[in-house]
Amino acid sequence: MRIVFMGTPGFAVPTLEAINQKGHDILAVFTQPDRPSGRGRSIAFSPVKQKAMELGISIQQPDTLKQNQTIQAVSNLEPEIVVVVAYGLKLPNDILDIPKYGAVNLHPSLLPKYRGAAPINHALLNGEKTTGITSVLMNSRMDAGDIILQEEVPITDEENAGELEGRLAKLGADLIIRSLDVLKAGDSEFKKQDESMVTLASKLSSQDGHITWSRSTDEVQNQIRGLTPKPGAFAMFKGKRLEILNILMNYELQIKNHEYLPGQVVAVDKDKGPVIKTLDGVVILTEVKPQGKKAMGGDEFLRGYKPAVGDKLL
Repeated sequence: MRIVFMGTPGFAVPTLEAINQKGHDILAVFTQPDRPSGRGRSIAFSPVKQKAMELGISIQQPDTLKQNQTIQAVSNLEPEIVVVVAYGLKLPNDILDIPKYGAVNLHPSLLPKYRGAAPINHALLNGEKTTGITSVLMNSRMDAGDIILQEEVPITDEENAGELEGRLAKLGADLIIRSLDVLKAGDSEFKKQDESMVTLASKLSSQDGHITWSRSTDEVQNQIRGLTPKPGAFAMFKGKRLEILNILMNYELQIKNHEYLPGQVVAVDKDKGPVIKTLDGVVILTEVKPQGKKAMGGDEFLRGYKPAVGDKLL
């Protein structure tokens, strides 16, 4: 098939690779413009741009898809289908109407649940035990198109958002390849989404990662898993940001002083890390990243920063 691919982050790369390996004719890759990145603010290419360069595919990086010049550029390519994976720009109807088979989007949730920018994060924040991937035939409304294919996926207890995203990206690549076959066959009826079941997964800010220790242990764990690695879960320790990358739950500890408040250090396990009070139990910080420092184990944090029983994480 003659395909225009649109995507930007690493989540989209496995699908681009799979389409290329399958022998489809990728006419061009559209990805977001290069942005400053990192502490040095040097210009960085998106992961999709890097992969397209490696594959020798033509690249276009418009700021918007609404300009006539860009719409004409897509039309001139004469695509049979447009594949969209986490592109980050809205496709106007003028572009959706160009390809013979329409535009297909890969979304990492079981639509109509978790429409929006952060479905993986919100699934973990809400303690979901399963999620999924969905391919939809795009229309003018965000993530609201008819469902082509859908696959349910279990979430493991230890998985964070980054790990789950990596797994769904690989499964999604296969789902898109099978969706292209379905579209080309042209004899399938697609499933309309049940609007009464819609939930939204809005974009998260860095402030969403500030841990609320007065929540239950399960909720604290969900917050850390759901926001790791981005935008990042954190607390303030002695006036500086302490990013929390991993914790140990189900830790058996008899708290002798019941006056401890959520967020206080109630013990130190020299082999694992500081033990922090939650609303209904404790968690151990097994991997952290102090402000301006590299990631380290909880035991190394104990030796270097010496948190004492009674200290409080805010």
